[in-house]
Amino acid sequence: MNLYFLVEGKTEQKVYPRWISYLLPNISRVDSPDDVSANNYFLISGGGFPSLLDNHLKASVADVNSVEKYDFLIICLDSDNASPESRIQMVYDFIKEEKLILSCNLHVIVQKICMETWFMGNRTVYTRNPSQSFKPFSQFYDASINDPELMGKPDDFGESHSIYHYEYLKNMLSEKRIRYSKKNPRDVMQKYYLNELRKRTIDFPNQLSTLKEFIKFMDDIAK
Repeated sequence: MNLYFLVEGKTEQKVYPRWISYLLPNISRVDSPDDVSANNYFLISGGGFPSLLDNHLKASVADVNSVEKYDFLIICLDSDNASPESRIQMVYDFIKEEKLILSCNLHVIVQKICMETWFMGNRTVYTRNPSQSFKPFSQFYDASINDPELMGKPDDFGESHSIYHYEYLKNMLSEKRIRYSKKNPRDVMQKYYLNELRKRTIDFPNQLSTLKEFIKFMDDIAK
């Protein structure tokens, strides 16, 4: 099984390799798309959206087609304010409009809102006695009980939903003295953190649906 991952940004470029090592321990990373042989994966960042489509997807399709050893091209991207279904359709529409022919299977993983939304699902790092800095976030939405993927943003927050989710997560983790940034995601890359997110999707089966779909896909690959 050989996999080619085209991920959206810097956070995904750091987190996914660590998560893949836990979920697919028998598949090793290669530094170049030409280096795959058996049970390998290659991962590259698309530099954000829509750059992932406009500037990188054609090159990734060319890589996969030239090597002819890949089983899946896996695209990982945020939904931001769009629905996951519309993001997936956008990828397929782009491939159709550009008349791209792919020599392997295509799978699109959507992080509803953003990857930080998934990270909010760890209930063990959610404080019940928030400080003054986190209290406005926790009063707006309790992500330990309610589905993080359904959280919006306050009306007076001038930035995007993704930025609010990032700020929420950063302040949530700070309550437990855990530092988080996109350049250095730290704890969210660890196995214990991923295990807690998996547990959340089991304990609350109707929540974090896109995270649940990602874990199921990876479990199916592992089998």
